[in-house]
Amino acid sequence: MSAILNLRLWVKTSPNQSQLGDPTGRLYGVYALTGPWSDWGINWANQPAWTNQDSAVSPVPPGQGGWYGPIIWMQWDLTGMVKDWQSGALPDYGIVVKDTQENASLLYSTQFFTIHQVPDQTYYPRLVITYLYPEELYGIIIVIVAETTIIITLFRKAKRLSNH
Repeated sequence: MSAILNLRLWVKTSPNQSQLGDPTGRLYGVYALTGPWSDWGINWANQPAWTNQDSAVSPVPPGQGGWYGPIIWMQWDLTGMVKDWQSGALPDYGIVVKDTQENASLLYSTQFFTIHQVPDQTYYPRLVITYLYPEELYGIIIVIVAETTIIITLFRKAKRLSNH
């Protein structure tokens, strides 16, 4: 199984904005929340607690993105987190995306599209989970073994014919 989080870049600061730095290359982390929260009740002062367990980081790509700009995505591999949610080893209260250097002296800003203010679903955040059922895996293994057997048999026959 794999689980990849994709967030589409809305806007980030640029070097020409006073007192703000270009966040290109800065690392943003995705962390599992450890308690319940309300979508409309969150602010800087009452952020829910989070854990480093199964966290993932991704660098901010170059380019601006935006409403009419190029489609720029950031990605995080959350496979470990999703597996822990599935097994119950980690409670599933959602995630938080944070700059890994929030308290840097130079200010940076990167924003992502959410489901609340977008023109259509192509802007939505995505968690893409890919997995195989065990039965499918067994079928793939059987096909590989059968193909390998056929290839070896044909190779041996061709070798015998070339020796005669």
